[in-house]
Amino acid sequence: MSGESGHPPLPAVFTLADLKQQMGGDEQAAMDLAGRWLDSGQVRQVAPPRPVFVRLNGAEPPDEAQLCLALARTFPSAVVVGGSALWRQGVSHQRDALLHCAVAEPVDNCALPGVRLHRRPAGWLEAVSRADGLRGHVHQLPMLSAEMAVADAALFADVWVPDRERLDLDRLAAEGVAAAQAQLATLGDHL
Repeated sequence: MSGESGHPPLPAVFTLADLKQQMGGDEQAAMDLAGRWLDSGQVRQVAPPRPVFVRLNGAEPPDEAQLCLALARTFPSAVVVGGSALWRQGVSHQRDALLHCAVAEPVDNCALPGVRLHRRPAGWLEAVSRADGLRGHVHQLPMLSAEMAVADAALFADVWVPDRERLDLDRLAAEGVAAAQAQLATLGDHL
């Protein structure tokens, strides 16, 4: 899949603005081409109406790096949460089936396979940051610390977490979980 007019191919994750640039600034031509690619199944729009697309390679789902880039470009507030954060930090011996991410933006539909989004209230990311609750990244996406992932899952109860016996409890600091819970409790009226 390449841009029109002999331009180099678009990356695996692109926006309508990227496509418009490839089309010499012709917005209608870019929208028409994106529509044809959507209709033919060559691309998937991450979360309509946001104009971010991911190329599909036949029956193969996008790899995790592409999924994370697509999420980061669509939802600037996206953070890996729940069992997805715990497994990637070695605290869980049970791997997630879906990549669980929290977002502050409204989301009605996420068309990415292998991803589940969870809405968080205004101020959530600030509370997480104040508690030093981010640890590392999954490709381009920040990830909750293990302690914050546990506190967040306990408060919101909408994310997958592994069974308790599948957790390495020695790798979780009880005081860290308590501090994370206290910081999230400051959200109060936003819950």
